[in-house]
This record gives sequence, C-alpha cells and structure tokens, in this order.
Amino acid sequence: MDRRILSMDLRALTRSIDRYLGETMPPSAYRATGGNAHIIMFLARNRDRDVYQHTIEQKFCITRSTASRVLTLMEKKGMIVRESVDHDARLKKIVLTDQADAIVNDLKRSGADMERRLMDGLDERELETLFSCLARMRANLDEARREFRTRQPDHPPAAAAPPADGPACDDTDETNDKNDKKEESK
Repeated sequence: MDRRILSMDLRALTRSIDRYLGETMPPSAYRATGGNAHIIMFLARNRDRDVYQHTIEQKFCITRSTASRVLTLMEKKGMIVRESVDHDARLKKIVLTDQADAIVNDLKRSGADMERRLMDGLDERELETLFSCLARMRANLDEARREFRTRQPDHPPAAAAPPADGPACDDTDETNDKNDKKEESK
C-alpha cells in the first residue's frame, strides 16, 4: 500500500481548487488570469489600507520582477492604476479600476460557492481542527526555513521565497505566472 504524502495531497487540492475556479469563472472575469483574480480580490478585501507592490510580493510570495510584470500587465488591461502617495514620492499605491470592481462581486460569488463545496460535510470542530493544523504546518515550515538559513547563511534563497525572518506568504500556483507570461507576449 502506498504511503500518503501530505504535501502532495495539499498540492493536488490546491490545483483542484484552481481548476474548479478556472472552469466556473464568471464571464465578466475572463480577462483576468488566475493570478490577476487573486490580486483583484486581495485589493478588494484591503480597500481600507494602501497596498503597494511590495505588499503584493509578500502576500503572494513572488519576486519583485514577477510582481512588477504582473502589475504592469494588469495596468495595461485597465484593471488597476498606480497612484502616488503624499508621504513618499517613490511609492505608488495600487488601486482597482471600475472595470476590476465590476468583476469583484462575480468573483466573490464564485469563491463563496467553491468554499461551500470544499467544506461540504465538515462540521465546525473538524474545520477548527483543519485550520489549526494548517497554521501549525505553516509555522513548522517557517521555523525550518529560519533554522536552515542559520545553518546555511551563504545558500541563495529560493526565487519566490520571502526573507527567512519574514512573514509566511501565500503560495500561488506557478501556472498563473506562466499564463501571465503567455498573455504578456500577445
């Protein structure tokens, strides 16, 4: 009997979620690739604060060059604008356009449906246990990364990894980045 490998099951679940969201994406959101949709929803959920490129880099665990490329493409598509801020001329906050706002509600409905289906049959106690376990696993990996960086200070960090002492980041599927590259070359 094959031994189950948790990381492979988690990766398979993540890809199943991405496939489901891609297949059920509302027509209003077709211009947004998967990665764009995640960023649009993050910006919508964080309207009450300024969000900058470095915020996107940390939240989505992507490099500066990837974030710059993705945000430039989103700007060309008319989904975001970058606005100057008074307190620092170097910073530009990222703001959703009316075009992106128009798809937020459709994406929310689609995401809520996916969450409902994902958790179907799980009771509150099971969900609490699941979320607690996931938080512990992320903390374990963060600690392991810090330990590794202490033992191997000259080892170059992974391309999409935040600083070893930085906050945990949200992993994104590599195919989103590939889709953005394909679309950028059009």
